[in-house]
Amino acid sequence: MSNFQHRTSGNVHIVAAAGQVQMVMLVRKRKELFTEFIEREAKEQRLKMVINGSFVDLGWALKTSTFVANAAIDPSESHPVGEVIQEGNMIAGSSERNKFYFSQNTCGRERFTTGLGNPPSSSCAAIGGIAPIISDGLPYGLLNTYKSGVPAGAPADREVDAKFVPFLTQKSNSMFKNLQNGGTWLGKTAIGFSSKSKALIVLVQQDGSQGLSALEFRQVFIANDVDNAVFLDGSNSATLFYEGEFLVKPADRKNSYLTVAVGFK
Repeated sequence: MSNFQHRTSGNVHIVAAAGQVQMVMLVRKRKELFTEFIEREAKEQRLKMVINGSFVDLGWALKTSTFVANAAIDPSESHPVGEVIQEGNMIAGSSERNKFYFSQNTCGRERFTTGLGNPPSSSCAAIGGIAPIISDGLPYGLLNTYKSGVPAGAPADREVDAKFVPFLTQKSNSMFKNLQNGGTWLGKTAIGFSSKSKALIVLVQQDGSQGLSALEFRQVFIANDVDNAVFLDGSNSATLFYEGEFLVKPADRKNSYLTVAVGFK
C-alpha cells in the first residue's frame, strides 16, 4: 500500500510518496487534449498523481505552421524524445543515449534508479531522454568539480576521462545548465527517490510563477536524502494532477500536443 502527502513551499508543489508506489507510463494515442487524456487515464487506472513526462519533437507539418491552441493535435505529430517503457515493452519514443532516464526497475518495489543512456529494457516503467539532477548520489550542475588529489588536466565541464571519474563531486550537464539559465520563473517538473527513506519525491512549479532555480530544486532533493533525481520536460509543459484535480496546468499550446505523462498509485 502506498501513502502520498502533498504540501507547497511558496509556488512549488511537493509530493512525497512511500510504501508500494507504482509508476505507470501513459502515452496519448488519440486526438484529445493532454489534460483530458490525464483525467481519463487517472480515473481508469486509479492513479493518485500524474505529471507531464517526455520532451517532445513536433512533426514537420507543425514545425512549419501555426496551429490553434486548445485544438488537440493528433499524437502522430508529437514524437517523445527518449524511450518510454512499460512492463518491459517500449511503448513510445526513440533511443537517446546521451541523455538520462528514470526507471522503476521492478514492479511493486519501492526502488527507482537513474542513469545515462536508455533505460533498462526490462523496466517495469521508465522514461528516457531527460535531464539529470542526481545520479547514484552524484549531483549534476553547471561545472565539473573534484575532490582533492584529482590528476592534472581534469576538465571544468563536458565529459571526463575514466581516470577523473572517482574524483568527481559534481558533474556538468548542458540540459541542467539550460534549466538553471531559465531562472526561478521557469516551469519545472522533477522527480527523485531516496534509497535511505524509500520515499519518492516529486516537485512541480507552474511556469511564470516565482519559484526555485534548477540548483534550488536540486538542494531540496539533497536535503531529503535523494540519491537519484531527474528533470522531466519543463517550461510551460509543467503539469501536476493530484487527487482528482490539476494543481499545475500546461499552457494551451502545449496542452494541444503533449503526449507522455507519468502516473503513480
